[in-house]
Amino acid sequence: MINLKPIYINIAGYRFTPIDDLEDTLSQLKSLCANLDIKGSIYLASEGINIGLSGNILEIQTFRSKLNQDARFADMRFHELYSQERPYSKMTVKTKTELVPIEDNTLKVGDFDHQYLPPLELKQWLDNGKDFILLDMRNAFEFELGTFDKAQQLNLRRFRKLQTKANELNNLPKDKPIVTFCTGGIRCEKAAPYLEKFGFDQVYQLEGGIIEYLRQTKGTHWHGNCFVFDDRVSITEKLAPQHFDLCTDCQLILKQSEVEFCALCLSNHTSQDATI
Repeated sequence: MINLKPIYINIAGYRFTPIDDLEDTLSQLKSLCANLDIKGSIYLASEGINIGLSGNILEIQTFRSKLNQDARFADMRFHELYSQERPYSKMTVKTKTELVPIEDNTLKVGDFDHQYLPPLELKQWLDNGKDFILLDMRNAFEFELGTFDKAQQLNLRRFRKLQTKANELNNLPKDKPIVTFCTGGIRCEKAAPYLEKFGFDQVYQLEGGIIEYLRQTKGTHWHGNCFVFDDRVSITEKLAPQHFDLCTDCQLILKQSEVEFCALCLSNHTSQDATI
């Protein structure tokens, strides 16, 4: 007898929209999730919502149908990936101060006018050798795991520290188009306006992020894996999950000889312990 594993649909999406009644909205979403067999996370902030969920197709369809009844979240765009294992072990619904923390209180999504570049158009730009800057807005450990052939990075340890990279940004030419990208797009919603504020006037954001690019192009011009913030750890250019053990501190992939911490972080911990 064939033992077929269940197929789960994993969805991820976000929307920046004002939410004035955070606690009421939080309560409604908690109630909705409690009645469904789904796992994952929903984060609410006064600036919007960020969702990552996993469940069977019927449960996810029910969730999306209920979500659509709220005009603020109607017709949200979601990435959809399928798997035989759930990438989440629990259900979290909570509020945050910001969906994407960044240490610039003056920056508000929607105040600027960056453009969205469809994945197939980015592929065409890369195919044709167009002269532009392709800027990876993710953390350094994500860049090391995988990125585009032509991509540059800011060596960010934490995205919230984007303001500390003023010198690196000043070294980038402002007379060329600049295309920002991240996993699903949410970080670029703040990175792109920040670049406009910084003086770049041809700012694009990869529409749908890396995941949508991989879906539409099958990984052309991409090398390595894409880090995802759930139990899968990463996905390949074919969108298949591939697990790695990561350093507890810096999130770099551990070598076979390393346990819990990479060599550098272990050394730092040992030095700190020695001073206690």
